[in-house]
Amino acid sequence: MIDLTDLLSKLKKVLIITYYWPPAGGPGVQRVLKFAKYLPEFGWQPIILTVENGEYPAIDESLLNEIPPGIKIYKTKSFEPFTLYKSVTGQKGNIPTTVLSRYDNESLIEKLSKWIRANVFIPDARVGWIPSIIKEGKRIIENENPDLIFSSSPPHSLQIGAMKLAKQTGLKWIADFRDPWTDGFWQKELKRTRYAIKKDIAYELSVLKNSKAVVTVSESITDLLNKKVVNKYFAIPNGYDQSDFDGINKQAKNIFKIVYAGSLRKSQIPNNLFTALNSLKEHNRIEKLEVDFIGTVHPDVINLIKENNLEDIIKLKNYISHSELINEIVNADMLLLSIPNTQNSKGILTGKLFEYIATKNFILGFGPKDGDAAKIINELSCGVMLDFSENPEAVILKKYNDWLNGKMSLIVNDSEKYTRKNLTKNLSEIFESVL
Repeated sequence: MIDLTDLLSKLKKVLIITYYWPPAGGPGVQRVLKFAKYLPEFGWQPIILTVENGEYPAIDESLLNEIPPGIKIYKTKSFEPFTLYKSVTGQKGNIPTTVLSRYDNESLIEKLSKWIRANVFIPDARVGWIPSIIKEGKRIIENENPDLIFSSSPPHSLQIGAMKLAKQTGLKWIADFRDPWTDGFWQKELKRTRYAIKKDIAYELSVLKNSKAVVTVSESITDLLNKKVVNKYFAIPNGYDQSDFDGINKQAKNIFKIVYAGSLRKSQIPNNLFTALNSLKEHNRIEKLEVDFIGTVHPDVINLIKENNLEDIIKLKNYISHSELINEIVNADMLLLSIPNTQNSKGILTGKLFEYIATKNFILGFGPKDGDAAKIINELSCGVMLDFSENPEAVILKKYNDWLNGKMSLIVNDSEKYTRKNLTKNLSEIFESVL
């Protein structure tokens, strides 16, 4: 019988700094959780430094069962302004990802709160965690003697803590960006002063200059950052874990189901989808069709549903556990993807895309047709990417009719290189290259 403790003692160690860790739910937690799961197979023992009292968009207790056995996890407290925000605005529950998006009929207190968030808490509302990262990080390094630091963001404020920790301890450090920093699409939704913008940019450049290497989720984000600071850049996309799909089989049903998984911000709303569904409904061409949005949506989505008389077709569902979500997308007939309709969005590659791919269902995407997501969809012939100005009516109707006539089939593609295990192997090789 293999002695797990003995096995781990022979591995190199990496201190992983991440804000999102179970029981946090949503896509942010999956990347680091899966890296931690597979790193020991490639010679690395992960040590996790995370937050104890995080404010997450969603909670998923089931993910606690996916934490690798024997892994050491250190949690620290953090000052969270969102706690104060909830008490002032009266909001209860988890903070949705759309909290900074503007919408009609905002109260004065909501507008003021968003302005303070954008101009006082720089680079983001998790900045209060930085002191704890440094203090606890030093203690962990002294006790565990790791070979490397790896920090994954957003929130990008943790990169500042990782940078300072690396400087003070002399450890080599790799920064991982799941999203851009100052070029992030959500930045366009913030009303920031020139001082706040300048300070944010300075933080970003400092992190890029001081890290030994930078990992991103796409080639486009790599190119974007490389134009700012020359460094060693590597692109490791988000992926899918095949074990999440084992044992889940597609069930027969008497309705054609379209599913969107995850949050939908204002810049992601595909307006033409709603008008297309309205047209198809009025002409009685989609009698057995349902569209499910699973997760948090911007308030404008509710208005579009009402304006297009789609209350009987479109269902808004709350966040569900990751395992339940996998079951929902496997049993869909079409999957919706929406890349933000903003500048610098070409490089956005969410984990959702790869889990969509793993289902072998058809993907209807909205976003840049020359973006990284579109390239992967075209590479694997698993769907179509439309510009936000295009009408998806013909695509929906064709797939719906194929389903009616029993012509729907799963898409066969070679997506093995996008498994979490293979991607973690790539990460381990980067770790070795900087030592």
